[in-house]
Amino acid sequence: MIGSAWFTSGEGQAMADMVAAGPLDLSPLEHVVHPPRVNEAISGTARRSGGFSNFFVSPLATP
Repeated sequence: MIGSAWFTSGEGQAMADMVAAGPLDLSPLEHVVHPPRVNEAISGTARRSGGFSNFFVSPLATP
């Protein structure tokens, strides 16, 4: 499941296209990767760095 509170799927695709083409720099974003425990990841959003945090749930992340 992929979700976002920022934009629609179409707007997300437009952003992904800009990242791939180079004019959009996402380096200021903070990426927070959680092991597959969704409730913990969701509760972590209260401690985010403003609007510049991305929270990911990944089966490859270690607890």
